[in-house]
Amino acid sequence: MDESYVLARLDESAVGKSPFYHLFVENVLPRPLYDALRSAMIAHKNGPNIQERHQDSGEYVNQRLNLFESTEPVIDRFRAIFSSPSVKLRLLQKFYDSPSEQLEKSLEIHEEFEFVFTKAGRFQNIHIDIPPKFLSFVFYIPDGPVSPEEEERNATILYGRDLMPRYQARYKENSVCIFAPHFYSYHGFSSTIQRDALVMFYISQAERENWAQARNKDTPPYAGLKDAIEQKLRTYPLLEYRDGEPKLIAEREDCKVNAPKGRVIR
Repeated sequence: MDESYVLARLDESAVGKSPFYHLFVENVLPRPLYDALRSAMIAHKNGPNIQERHQDSGEYVNQRLNLFESTEPVIDRFRAIFSSPSVKLRLLQKFYDSPSEQLEKSLEIHEEFEFVFTKAGRFQNIHIDIPPKFLSFVFYIPDGPVSPEEEERNATILYGRDLMPRYQARYKENSVCIFAPHFYSYHGFSSTIQRDALVMFYISQAERENWAQARNKDTPPYAGLKDAIEQKLRTYPLLEYRDGEPKLIAEREDCKVNAPKGRVIR
């Protein structure tokens, strides 16, 4: 039932194409599952297992609870949906050109599968996700009511090639923002209220090994990162790169990453 519901919501949600391909799915989970997930998040939020999270900006630290090894029934239920071959393939078809069953089977949920708790007044540097990540997810789980104005202010911000915000995936309860990382999948966020979310990624272990070898070039001009992205896009073409070689070369040359770990510092 859970899987069928999510598949239907994916089918009913259109891919946005500006500033890069992305999917914003409202009411992504069946309401009983979302409520149970939210209750689990709130229960953990002030618990003893919360850790500091240093990934988003050097100017602040937020908090996280890693769920990768969790055996809680609600987490297992959630993980089972997004580990389902049908759901994975349906999602890949939104972004990748004729994704194979072999690709679907090669992808798994990355260990960076966690609740992220962000206080008001914080921001995330503009960045692209590392090459081994095939799809990136941000599920919104507010701990209380959020006004339409605050939904906009606390959105995931997708930036254009000029690094100006073009689209905001609203911080709306039981919604998710999904995209495929590549040369110009610039994104970030800022918070004006407590901003709680669940982050998840599909990752390829083979591409992870490639990245482990390439990341020693993660210094200017970040050729290792660009090599790994280019290799992945050639092996697993994205729908938005259907223009072929000219677009691939142009986007690599225009990639604005200028700091480690895919960051763009202005």
